[in-house]
Amino acid sequence: MSMKDFSFQGPIYLADNVNGKPQNMRWVGDQSSLNFAIDAQFEERKENYTGLRTTSVRLKQSVAVNPEMVLRYITPENILLGVHGKLSKQVAGTVTGEVLPSDLIADSIVLLDKGAISDLVLTDSTAYTPTTLVEGTHYAIESATSGLIKILDVAALTQPIKAAYSYAGSTNVSMMTAATPPVKYLYMEAINTVDGKRARVHLYKVQFNPLASLPLTNENLSEFTLNGTCLADANNRLHDDLGPFGRIEWLDEVAP
Repeated sequence: MSMKDFSFQGPIYLADNVNGKPQNMRWVGDQSSLNFAIDAQFEERKENYTGLRTTSVRLKQSVAVNPEMVLRYITPENILLGVHGKLSKQVAGTVTGEVLPSDLIADSIVLLDKGAISDLVLTDSTAYTPTTLVEGTHYAIESATSGLIKILDVAALTQPIKAAYSYAGSTNVSMMTAATPPVKYLYMEAINTVDGKRARVHLYKVQFNPLASLPLTNENLSEFTLNGTCLADANNRLHDDLGPFGRIEWLDEVAP
């Protein structure tokens, strides 16, 4: 099959590399681009017998395949690739007796330990019969989503103030806590939108770099870039038809 003019699109999947094959594949969502560059390093020797110092030999020292993927879906799993952390699920629950800072004054803003709160009750530390704070008098909820509370009046209260509330579940992505950078099998079904021809792109072991930038505020639709390096796959490297880093399969048309 021969492709000439081209403009590729197609879904990209990431998976675990198990003995050289993808398992637990996950679609990364919409993306702007997938590119990769091949970088070869050479040692060169200049001859000293002609007076021109021409190159007499080149010795290949190393070769690298470096992919770049620009993603549009900011899912916890996608972000995890670039922050080298861990993903954990937090189930919904309740908090009782969360102690707030002890030096609160009027207009203090307090961030609770959990977000997406409801059924908030604040009490002071008066012995035997704690005072229950009144919303609108002693405090206001700045943001139930964030768990932000604004203190209005603590003059007659005994600090520290304690909070009890319910909170929703969440997905937590920690930053730079993973022992090693993530390594994933990258697969793309490439569709040439010029003529409809298809190809399968495999990069066996992509080790992702930390994110250089993550646009958290923007006036336009945002996306973020993941860069990485392909590691040699011991399961495929000795097979001439597969290669150590990856391969591109140009698919013949399926017979009707």
